[in-house]
Amino acid sequence: MRFSSILVGFCLLSPLWGQNGATLLSQTNDYSFSNDIWGYTAPDGREYAILGTLTGTAFYNVSNPSLPVRVGFIPGPVSLWRDMKTLGPYCYIVTEGGGGVQIVDLNQPDSPTLVQTFGTSLWNHAHNIAIDLGASMAYIVGADPSPGMAVLDLANPTQPVMVASYNTFEVHDAFVQHGKAHLAELYDGNYRIVSVQSLPSFPSLGSTPTPGGVTHNVWVNDADTIAVTTDENRGGGLAIYDIQNPAAMQMLATWSNNNATVHNAIIKGNRIYASWYSFGFACLDITNPSSPQQIAAFDASPTTGTGYNGTWGVYPFAQSGLVYLSDQDGGLFILRIEPQALNLSGATQLQAGSMSSVQLDNAPSLAPWYLLYSFSNAGSRMFGTDFEVGPGWGLFTTGTTDAAGSATFSFSVPTGASGRSVYLEAATAQGGVQNSNMLRLSVL
Repeated sequence: MRFSSILVGFCLLSPLWGQNGATLLSQTNDYSFSNDIWGYTAPDGREYAILGTLTGTAFYNVSNPSLPVRVGFIPGPVSLWRDMKTLGPYCYIVTEGGGGVQIVDLNQPDSPTLVQTFGTSLWNHAHNIAIDLGASMAYIVGADPSPGMAVLDLANPTQPVMVASYNTFEVHDAFVQHGKAHLAELYDGNYRIVSVQSLPSFPSLGSTPTPGGVTHNVWVNDADTIAVTTDENRGGGLAIYDIQNPAAMQMLATWSNNNATVHNAIIKGNRIYASWYSFGFACLDITNPSSPQQIAAFDASPTTGTGYNGTWGVYPFAQSGLVYLSDQDGGLFILRIEPQALNLSGATQLQAGSMSSVQLDNAPSLAPWYLLYSFSNAGSRMFGTDFEVGPGWGLFTTGTTDAAGSATFSFSVPTGASGRSVYLEAATAQGGVQNSNMLRLSVL
């Protein structure tokens, strides 16, 4: 059977497929516009979402994720761009509207309090903030006018001391840990690693251009072995690197979604959590970083296309394992990533004209199963609990699982697919629709 032999809307699954690996627990929309998002877990386990808005920063108690409660709002300069990070019981907020860095005390997290605003005499506005948790240092990114990237010592969390500045290259975002700063140089299109072990010196350890040439953000795993970058150009995606040798970084894989533009990506454990503007949110398994597999997705907005509307930020570090999203028009979304029940596996590098197969496991016994395909991953649209398969997707095959809940499908790789990527996703329709990971096949 050829990939192009059947094209269907697959409407019989539409009402049930909504989760696509992620369940919406709540949406809260108190403001006309939302930008970035972060979170905080109190020592007693209470969890909080921190949401940037046009006029300030909102704090929500989300210990009951189905019913978030707004517990505070810290006004700030009006700005479309607002970014925040936490260090212990303090939240640090910067904005392109000016006003330095706001320091908010979360020792009483249901009553957040602005302690002071630092840096108003050092810079007019800033784009972003990164915090080196191990060293208690804050990196104020895009501080304008110069210093460019200002480094603050937070040994006294409410009385920062500026200890260094970096302006060799313009930095749009940064991630800092273990004596290294990982820099996203948006306008130069490079991902750069510099040492911060001997501040105020910033010797460069290595750099590499990113595929889209508009390097928006970077994140690194705990072991300092794998990094992910995003390119914020129209239709831009993410790239995954082996960074064990910063002087010779290797790009392992790229990933794009729905022709939408990626915004931010974060690594937690062996997963990437990414916000993707009009596509929404995607969670990728990078147990094998050379072959990322999408295991969950959620679209928070009806916006489609390659524009910059829709989901802005993602926060995956809540102790409960929940994920917070910020959508520019939809506000705060709280998601639960479902355990991956169905597992779709097979070779991911295929030769055109050869034979190959895929294996489905962990499905219900003797259940109908379906295999969908797409050449562009362009048809997935998730709205709450509805999943629609639109133009670009087709039904590859269908059948019944065996008594062990498995199925195998063999196929001939069409010669016309050479040089293309093919996306496969399986589903079963017994006891409610379940979906598998998304398997991306590269045809040589």
